[in-house]
Amino acid sequence: MNFQSPLKRETEPELMQSLDQVLAYSNADFSFSDNLLIFRLEECLLKAGKCIGPDSVIVDIGCGPGNIAERIAAKWPTATVVGIDGSQSMLALARERRKQKRVDGELLKLNYSCLDIASIVQGNQILNRPADVIVSNSLMHHLHDLDKFFLAIRSLSKDGTLHLHRDLRRPLSYDIAKDLQKNYLPRAPKILIHDYLASLHAAFSVQEIKTHLENEGLDYFKVLELEDRYLEVVGIFGKPHCESW
Repeated sequence: MNFQSPLKRETEPELMQSLDQVLAYSNADFSFSDNLLIFRLEECLLKAGKCIGPDSVIVDIGCGPGNIAERIAAKWPTATVVGIDGSQSMLALARERRKQKRVDGELLKLNYSCLDIASIVQGNQILNRPADVIVSNSLMHHLHDLDKFFLAIRSLSKDGTLHLHRDLRRPLSYDIAKDLQKNYLPRAPKILIHDYLASLHAAFSVQEIKTHLENEGLDYFKVLELEDRYLEVVGIFGKPHCESW
């Protein structure tokens, strides 16, 4: 392998079903990055002039063990929050965590549903009405066909739906990927280190994301580079001329 050569995209399994993977991710501390997404969502809502209330529906697509969905439900407790994931193993953990917190009267309007992207595209719906907000965190790099992802979120949206999708950004070389792992996961379990490097290989570039958005008529969504390893897709569905993000 030429570590200096441009890093080509290599897909990984779309779903995390392995018990070792599920437990590793559920036990890992992603609180810093999870909280950053919530702060960013607050900022986007403010810029868009949107308020979250009792009639609001927020969807976390690719919710995994529920880290982000729980934070959203705690931040906006009157809103209906739906976490969607294709992995029953991940959702089993998410539901168990929710069960424990509901004993204390928390997360009462948080629910989970097992659906993969293909099922949503085919018309399988779990919402009574379109979402007001749709978020995802570290989902896109898992997908083999990103066009289907944008088709899926289109089917869950209405005019005015706010979208915020954050993911890793593929580095330029293997050496850079390895440096990122050493900087941000220096002492993580081996399975997380392996998966992190695989995820960097599977991640998209900003230009690749823009191409997929163009394919689905969503080219008015913004694609932003964040820090040294992330990208973000943000926009309001059906509103091509929204303000700068």
